[in-house]
Amino acid sequence: MTCDVCETIIDIYSAGFEEWDEEILGEVSTVLNSNCPHAESLSRAANFDRPITDFPNELLAIKKEGKQTGVRLGLAHLTPEDDIIFDNVSTTYMDLVAPRDILDHPGQGILPGPKWIDLDIIRGWFSVCKNSHQSQCSEPPWLKGVEPADPEWFIDVIDDCIVSPPGRGVDYVALSYTWGLGRNLKNTKATLGELRQPGALRVPNFASQLPETIRNTIDIVRLLGERYLWVDALCIIQDDPASLGRNLNQMQLIYANSTFCIMAATGCGAEFGLRGLKGLSPERDLEMRIYDLADGNRLIAKPLSQDPTAGTKYSYHQRGWTFQEWLFSRRRLVFNHGPLMWQCQCARWQETAKINPEADAQWSRMHRTKESALDPSPSIWDFMSMASMFNTKALTMQEDAPKAFAGIQAMLHRVHPGGLLYGLSEFFFDISLAWASLYSNIQRRRGSNAANALQDGLPSWSWLGWEGDVNFPKDAEFQVMQPWNYHEQKIGFREPVTEWFTMATPDSTRRRRVRSEW
Repeated sequence: MTCDVCETIIDIYSAGFEEWDEEILGEVSTVLNSNCPHAESLSRAANFDRPITDFPNELLAIKKEGKQTGVRLGLAHLTPEDDIIFDNVSTTYMDLVAPRDILDHPGQGILPGPKWIDLDIIRGWFSVCKNSHQSQCSEPPWLKGVEPADPEWFIDVIDDCIVSPPGRGVDYVALSYTWGLGRNLKNTKATLGELRQPGALRVPNFASQLPETIRNTIDIVRLLGERYLWVDALCIIQDDPASLGRNLNQMQLIYANSTFCIMAATGCGAEFGLRGLKGLSPERDLEMRIYDLADGNRLIAKPLSQDPTAGTKYSYHQRGWTFQEWLFSRRRLVFNHGPLMWQCQCARWQETAKINPEADAQWSRMHRTKESALDPSPSIWDFMSMASMFNTKALTMQEDAPKAFAGIQAMLHRVHPGGLLYGLSEFFFDISLAWASLYSNIQRRRGSNAANALQDGLPSWSWLGWEGDVNFPKDAEFQVMQPWNYHEQKIGFREPVTEWFTMATPDSTRRRRVRSEW
């Protein structure tokens, strides 16, 4: 190593995953006044509230936090005891790129091809998940006791046609995507017979209507060695009310029971496709921030948010229907606006980083939203969180809100005694009925039959009848709070205030008691 600054940066990556480490690189002016590649790289990587050149006499330091693989730059000063105190920390986390020919290199970063996806990476992820995670991902706790899905049709990616399931419990891949406004081949009563013929999806009449996302998904499922694919447009008879009803009522089961789900989370509709599949789809444009150091060493920036649902400008994560598809998929292969990602019950992997079991375990501990919400002991806290997230999602038809929430509601029925009534937990009915909004973006959902809000499932007293941010009253008295959410002064409700009853119509003579028994 020919540069002391670069050597210090490289050395900090040798710290263990659990360890903290901090090192001074030197005064900003000195570090940046160098012919080494690090000078230009660090000036780009230092994302402070002002340009780094505004701090010439400050100390530039580097920090590795515990339970992290990446490091960040910071402006710091030394105490009389030579302790490093950070005054400002960059928002950019950086991984050290590991050369392919050095097995014991401390780097965790990988430089993927910016245009084309390496399918062997996906095969490796799936193999590690199946063989190492086993029942933790194939039968997670929240799925135990849930009835198996019963799809009516699959796409056979070998024969390129629609087929009935060859038997119960067959392995299949699911696709989660947004339809958009472009072409979208649909299975109807009139086309079902033709679509069942081998090679039907290659026939020009049907092939010309097949959007790129579905075509690319068929191809990638075949290349990954799977045979059956479930896609709503082709595996539900779209003009058959009975078929629609049966499948909508088990949508959460279809996604939960899939071997894995491909999430087409880029673009604004099914025409965009899965970019970066060489020979199958257009090249992608993967933006990577790479920082050169001495002797050919490199750093790669982690995405600002590794949560693929956060901050996206695309439509996928803004939709109500895809919310439950994402939520109930055990394994997800995510085509996002950044690096390709695999997410399962035990890990989250990106093509820009090596698999790290310690990081996987930490991520798994920190992401228990679904399991806690579906825990056998009903939690008003977790129920409120899920309802609040759903209600910010967009729906083309507002009366679809109860249908789009139906899968979540069906799963919550298992853990909330009495189930849910128009999206309100009967067990916590008094509390959940006290929902409100602290924001001005809430508005009444209007269905096509505005004269009968109950028929549409959009009553004004339920949060489901409104679109936008909703808030529920805090009831932390009996909640076991995580350390980072702990409030010293817990507040909560003491007891139900009255009895509640539900009736089919306002003038009905029959009523049922709501089991508000918290």
